Amino acid sequence: MIFGLGLDLARVARFERALARFGPRLGRRCFTAAEWEQAMARPKPAAALALRWAAKEAFVKAAGLGMGRLAFTEIEVAHAAGGRPLLRLHGAVAQWARDNGGLTAHLSLTDDGDYAAAVVVLEKP
Repeated sequence: MIFGLGLDLARVARFERALARFGPRLGRRCFTAAEWEQAMARPKPAAALALRWAAKEAFVKAAGLGMGRLAFTEIEVAHAAGGRPLLRLHGAVAQWARDNGGLTAHLSLTDDGDYAAAVVVLEKP
């Protein structure tokens, strides 16, 4: 059963500006260490960060919770062995998913030029 659906669109230029202004502080506040390292290793780090941000925002929307209720560092974008994107939940966010019936998060990512987008479906068993 579908618990929630979230969609987010992020502008890459916003992350180019944030990266120039805040540098690693942006990473510590919004991303896990692994997400930051992976993004910084990409040819276009801002585009990689925009994708991850869109995924986190889409998760929050699917969950039906406000932005201040979840720590973005507890929502991690990773990839399965074949490259499929997935969300790893940590800490209070993982506990919230368990408390709501053992939710499973499904993630789809796409980017094109100036934009990055993500869709999250939260499924209840």
